[in-house]
Amino acid sequence: MNYISIIYMACLAFPILAFLITLPYIIFNYNKYGSVLFIRTLLIYLFVLYLLSAYFLIIMPLPKIEYVKTLTTEVQLSPFLILKNMIRTVNFNIKDISTYINIIKNPFVYQSIYNLLLTVPFGMFLRYYFKCNFTKTLIYTFLLSLFFEITQLTGIYFIYPNAYRLFDVDDIIINTLGGVFGYIITPIFSKILPTKDELDLNSYKKGMKVSSTKRLITFIIDLTFVSILFAIIYMFNYLYDSNLNYYTMFLISVISIFVLIPLFTKGSTIGAKITNLKIVKNDDSDAKWYSILFRNSILSLIYIPFYYYLYLIFEFANKISNNNYSLLILIGYISSVILINIFIYIRNFILHKRFLYELITKTKIVSTIKLPE
Repeated sequence: MNYISIIYMACLAFPILAFLITLPYIIFNYNKYGSVLFIRTLLIYLFVLYLLSAYFLIIMPLPKIEYVKTLTTEVQLSPFLILKNMIRTVNFNIKDISTYINIIKNPFVYQSIYNLLLTVPFGMFLRYYFKCNFTKTLIYTFLLSLFFEITQLTGIYFIYPNAYRLFDVDDIIINTLGGVFGYIITPIFSKILPTKDELDLNSYKKGMKVSSTKRLITFIIDLTFVSILFAIIYMFNYLYDSNLNYYTMFLISVISIFVLIPLFTKGSTIGAKITNLKIVKNDDSDAKWYSILFRNSILSLIYIPFYYYLYLIFEFANKISNNNYSLLILIGYISSVILINIFIYIRNFILHKRFLYELITKTKIVSTIKLPE
């Protein structure tokens, strides 16, 4: 298995890792900046992909356990032994062109170049994005290199009975030098990229706006907490036989998250706290408690359960027709849901018209993000 194949496998595995980190990443960015900047996301995902590729390169190809059982753990603790091996195995002749080709093909030289290049991107990311100084870059690269060698020494944390690769102190030295080299050359590449401060400033400016995406993310987070609370109520309902029906348990959950919590937080649900949003009056002054109560009661009792009410209407129509038009009624219900969603999407998210409950209560959603000094 060559290096290209291993990196290709890392690229195939990356979507799984990206899926696991996406929601925490979105929550973190909305909580800190109030927005998710595309170029920042691209840079972070590239950094994660790089780390995944580097990790795959130090553990692959994976041998058979039976083969590893026959190996003995080897540790190379003599610094610069690889340099001695280079001098011993390379016959250098400055006038002979083939000498240079042979140097590159020399396994000790080839291995050193590989270990050097492995951590160059790490040093670049540390300086450019994380704004680490030289000392921090040196330390963090050393720790990453040590982690790689310990992974190999322990047979991927004792999954294998023995180490199947050599623990080599020279690898740590060369890896660390690679990070330092990446730190040194970063200014060459940073000229074509926005600085970290510019990324932060653009994130804050974008975060000061209340986008449709941000409101949707907020709503999804709140519905997640509604689901968690519903599950807790359902469990207690089951254990203590309180005989609450599903709709009642759902309403209790929705009212708790969308009505009661904003009353105590002065206009923010849990999701809004995370994404830095709050309810205010149309003149941007703080909304009174009764305005918040009225606004979110309409949202909780009419807007959110609306599709359930619509379902009851079509279910009633199905009963009075003695199930003779069940298919047509089902098609009518599905069509109604689709058309209503299209209407809401166009009116509220494309044309940016305010929701009815906002117009009635004379309130709106604003961002609490402020530009840092």
